[in-house]
Amino acid sequence: MCNPCICPFLGIRMKFPKSQTLGYESIINVKVKYKIIAIFMCICVSMLCAQVEHGQVKKQIVDYVDPFICTGSDHGQTDPAAAVPFGMAKPAPDTYPIGHSGYDYDADYILGFSNTRFSGVGCRGVGGNLRILPYLGPKSSHPNPQIYKKETERAQPGYYAVELGNGIQCELTATRQVAFHKYTFPQSGSAGITVDLQSSLSKFYYEKHHLQKDGVLLGEVSGANVCDKGKYTFYFALATDSGNFDVEEEEAKVIFSFDVDLGQEVQVLCALSTVSSQNALKNLQRVRTMDFEEVKDQARQEWAKNLSVVKVHTENAEHKKLFYTHLYHVLQTPFQIQDGDGSFKGSDGEIHKTDRSNHYHGWSVWDTFRTKMPLLSLLYPEHYKDMVSSIGKLYQQGKPDWATEKEPFITVRTEHSSIVLLEALQKGLLPFDLKSIYPKLLEEAKKLPFKTPDNVLESSYDLWALSQIARELGKKEDYGIYLKKALQYQNTWKDKFRNMGDNSDIMHGDGLYEGTLWQYRWLVPYDIKGIQKMLGGKKVFEEQLDYFFDNELFTIGNQPDIQVPYLYVYTRSPWKTQKLVNRLMTEKTNNWYGTHEKWKTPSTRKIFQATPHGYIREMDDDAGTMSAWFVCSAMGLYPVFPGSTQLALTAPLFEKIAIKTPGQPLQIMTNGFSEENIFIQKVTWNGDEINSSLIDFNLISRGGVLQFELGNKPKPKKG
Repeated sequence: MCNPCICPFLGIRMKFPKSQTLGYESIINVKVKYKIIAIFMCICVSMLCAQVEHGQVKKQIVDYVDPFICTGSDHGQTDPAAAVPFGMAKPAPDTYPIGHSGYDYDADYILGFSNTRFSGVGCRGVGGNLRILPYLGPKSSHPNPQIYKKETERAQPGYYAVELGNGIQCELTATRQVAFHKYTFPQSGSAGITVDLQSSLSKFYYEKHHLQKDGVLLGEVSGANVCDKGKYTFYFALATDSGNFDVEEEEAKVIFSFDVDLGQEVQVLCALSTVSSQNALKNLQRVRTMDFEEVKDQARQEWAKNLSVVKVHTENAEHKKLFYTHLYHVLQTPFQIQDGDGSFKGSDGEIHKTDRSNHYHGWSVWDTFRTKMPLLSLLYPEHYKDMVSSIGKLYQQGKPDWATEKEPFITVRTEHSSIVLLEALQKGLLPFDLKSIYPKLLEEAKKLPFKTPDNVLESSYDLWALSQIARELGKKEDYGIYLKKALQYQNTWKDKFRNMGDNSDIMHGDGLYEGTLWQYRWLVPYDIKGIQKMLGGKKVFEEQLDYFFDNELFTIGNQPDIQVPYLYVYTRSPWKTQKLVNRLMTEKTNNWYGTHEKWKTPSTRKIFQATPHGYIREMDDDAGTMSAWFVCSAMGLYPVFPGSTQLALTAPLFEKIAIKTPGQPLQIMTNGFSEENIFIQKVTWNGDEINSSLIDFNLISRGGVLQFELGNKPKPKKG
C-alpha cells in the first residue's frame, strides 16, 4: 500500500512508502528527492513534446500503420486484430452488427473477442471462433452484446485496446499461435469471463471440450470455410490466471466466475494447433510465463522488422500511411500453421512435418495470384518459397478448387495455383521439383470448367501455365497439346468479346461469376498479341482501352480487370498507364460497380483513403489482393502478367524507395519528382537506359538502382 503524490506539472503520480515505516524527517527527505525527480521528468517530457511539435522526433515505419483503415462497413472487410505477420492467432472484437472479419468499425456493440479470422474476404467471412467476453457482477446480469466507448479504442500492429461500457479495460496481443487477452476490472466484487465455443462467422459444425483439473480448457472446433465450402477443424487450449474461480457450462458456453479487486488484471491465453489439443497445450505452456507487455513489444518488433524491408521517402504522410497499412494487410495471410516440432495437419486430414522454416495454410489464390503473390516474391522471397512449397504439398493432399472436408485451419480457395508455381519456377524461387506433382497438375487440368465465357478465359490461362511447366520439364509433346488447348480460348473470344454490344455491360451477363464481359475481356495476359490481332492491331487495341476507361466501364473493386490500367504498356502510349494509375491512387474517380450489380449512381471519391472507409463500398481487400495492387503501383512495379517475370513500369508515388534484397538493396530513384510530374521520360537500370515499359523481375530482384526521370508531359513510345 502506497501514498501517492501528484506531480504539479504533468500529474505524474509518485508512490512513497507508508509513513508508518519512516520517521518524519525521513519522509520529508524522501518527498524532496521524489519531487526533484518528478520535476526532472517534467522537463524531459516537455523537451520531448517540443521535439515532437517541431517534427524532430522521427516516427518509426510501424507507426505509419493504422489497423482501422478499411474496417468500416463494406469498405474492405479488414480488421484490427492484434496479431503478428502470418499469425494463426488473431484476437479482435466481434461487433454487432458483425462484419465479414468479425469487426465493423461503424458498429456500436461488441459481442466479445474471438481468436481467428481471415482478413478482407467475402461471403460472410470465416473464423470468429472461441469468442471471449468479460463481465462484472453476477453472471446472469451482464448484457450481450456490450456497448463500448468508441473514444477509448486503440490499435497498432500487434495490439488492440478498448473500454467496454461497464468500465472493463480490454487489451489484446498475440504470438504466432497464442492470443493474449488482458482484462482490467474497474471495481471490486463478482466478475468473470464467458467463452463461446460455438461462435463462428460462417456455418458452425461442432465443438468438443473438456476441463482439466488445473482449470485449462482443451478442445476442438469445426466450421465451414468461406461461402460454406468445405470444413476446417482445429484445436485449442485456453487458460486464465484469475486465481480461484468457479466454472459452469451453459449449452456451448463455458463461464469462469471469480472475485476481483479494484484495478485487478485478469489474463486469458488461447493457444491454437492444427494437430491436437495436447499440441495446443504445449503451445500454451511455451508462452505462459511471458508478460503481456513483453508479448506486445515482441509483436511490434516483428511487424517493424517485416515492414522495414521496404523504405519509402516522401513528404506526403497520407501516402506513407496508406503504403505501410496496405503492406500490413498483405502480411496477414496465409497462416504459418506448424507447431514447435514442425508438425501440422494437412488438407488430407493426416499429420505431416514441414521440411522448411514454415508451413502455410489459408489460401485465396483466385485473388492473390494477381498481385499479392508476385509482390511477396520480391519483398519476402524466403517466405514466398515456403508458401509455394506449401502449395505444392496441397496437390499431394488432394487439392480441390476450394476447400476439402478436412482442412486444418480456415481457408478460402486455390484456383490458379499452377500459375503461381510457374511464376516461382521462372523466378528461381521454386524450392522443389515440379516433377513430383506433375501428374496431379495433369489431373487438375482435366477438371477445369469451360461452361461460361469467364470459365473459358480463366481455365485457358491455367492450361497455358501447364504448357509452360511441361516445356520446362522437357515434356515437349504435352507442351504442344496444352498450348494448343489454351489458345482455343480465341473461339470464345471472337464470339463473346470481339464485338461488344448492349449486353456487354451487364453484371453476371452470360453466366459470368462476377463482373461484366467488358471487364473479363482482357483476361488473357499470355496472348496480348493474339487479342490485338483479333481486334485489328495495336491501334484498335488502344482505342478499345480508351473507350473502356472513358466510359467508366472499369471496376477497381473486383479482381477480373484490375490489371487493365497497365495494358497500355503493350501499346504506343504507355503514358496513359502512368496517368491512369496515378489518378486511381490519388484523385476522385467515378466508380459504378459493386460485386454483383452496377449502381444507378456512381461512388465518386478517392478509391484509396486513410480512413475506416478506406475503399469504395463493396471492395473487399480479398486477402491483401487490393492492398498489393496499391503497394505495387506505388512502387512503380506492377505484375501485369502473373506466371511470368514481367513487371510493368509506372511513375512511383515516392521520391525514393529502398528494398532489401538477397544482394545489394534495390533502390528506386526519381529525378524531377513532384505531384505534377507523373510521366516517365527515361528509365535506367544501373545507368543503362531501358527502352521498354516492362522490366524483368530477374534483372532487378538481387538489387541495383532503377532510376526514373519524370516530367509533366507524356512521352509517346517510338516505333
